[in-house]
Amino acid sequence: MTNAFYNKPTYWFASCYSFIYYAAGSFVFSFYAIWLSKEIGLTAKQTGIIYSFNYFISLIIMIIYGIYQDKLVLKKHLIWFQSIIITCAAPALIYVYEPLLRHSFYIGVIFGSFFLGFGWVAGMGLIDSYCEKISRAFGFEFGQCRTWGCIAYAVSTFIAGILISINPHLNFWAASIVGVCFMILNLNFKPDLSKTSDVIFQKKDKLTFNEIISVFTLKKFWIFVIYVLGTYSLYNIYDQQLFPVYFTQQFNDVNDGYRLYGLLNSFQVFLEAAVMFCVPFVVNRVGAKNALIFAAFISASRIFLTGHVNSIVIISIIKLMHCLEISTILVSVFKYIDNNFNARLSATVFLIGYQVAGSVGVILFSTYVGNTYDTSGAATTFNNLGLVVLGFMIFAIIFLNRDRKLVNQNISNIK
Repeated sequence: MTNAFYNKPTYWFASCYSFIYYAAGSFVFSFYAIWLSKEIGLTAKQTGIIYSFNYFISLIIMIIYGIYQDKLVLKKHLIWFQSIIITCAAPALIYVYEPLLRHSFYIGVIFGSFFLGFGWVAGMGLIDSYCEKISRAFGFEFGQCRTWGCIAYAVSTFIAGILISINPHLNFWAASIVGVCFMILNLNFKPDLSKTSDVIFQKKDKLTFNEIISVFTLKKFWIFVIYVLGTYSLYNIYDQQLFPVYFTQQFNDVNDGYRLYGLLNSFQVFLEAAVMFCVPFVVNRVGAKNALIFAAFISASRIFLTGHVNSIVIISIIKLMHCLEISTILVSVFKYIDNNFNARLSATVFLIGYQVAGSVGVILFSTYVGNTYDTSGAATTFNNLGLVVLGFMIFAIIFLNRDRKLVNQNISNIK
């Protein structure tokens, strides 16, 4: 095996998985909240109900995905299932989901929760975990392949911003076309575990149920869950549910808001791609704990500042700061899991400890936050959310585990 990551076919397969998947995700979700609000006419409270149901159903799906994928290692059973869901995006969302939301709201909410959960809300964690397993198995950094997912999201969001101003349904058809490409990739990716650089992936014995359950008895697992619950989940409510609607409300012509938001999303995700490529080296240097604390600080700052500014320019800059938060936390979470938990259980810990915990927070708080936004206004909502995230950042400083590698380095330096 060559040492250069870009000379490894597995790197390009993992990069293609990330690129294709996030292209489809952008077409469906980059303007999802705006579509619900402006095209279907839902209130912030109704949108909050949708997000709560989406994440509640996905919580169950994530547990199944995480445990099952750890047993499968790099087999593609779940990835195939996911590709089918993505390919069916347009027919399901246009001809089933949208009419149900208009005429039978709660039935539509339930249908959408399962469909979007299997494909994206839970599926995003699955594809990231799968790509991380490929990167660890064949000796390259996860951030180096995930960069292509950022690039795909940026390009697709730019296109989605144009398409939504013409007809929102065009975005869903674009996602279905991308789903076909996902199936073609699945047909061609055939990993050879005998050539992996990590002995973990060459083990013949399967994970036992007791090994998986043992994760939930660990104090450090629950500390990690609390950190995610108080930071990442609240940030998701802010970034996905509230900010897109708040941003477009600053314009007299909502179509101007659509176009600028699409441009900013694209530019932001290009910045995210650059940060994603570089951040693994920074995290390796400063440690996963310190990087997670930094991510929480960026989250709190963005949310709090949004409640105190009125300038479109400054709000746009706050939007672009997203690239620092999301890139840092995603790479840091995988590094933290690798440092503190059994590597064979990475998908379980990631999907349950990170994705499920994030979903629980959305379930608990999104309807309440949406109602607060409707009744008390944006400033009060953003101020309160920012202060809560800041509090959980302090929790992380006190309770998250330090990296073993950094501790060993410090001991060596003392000696």
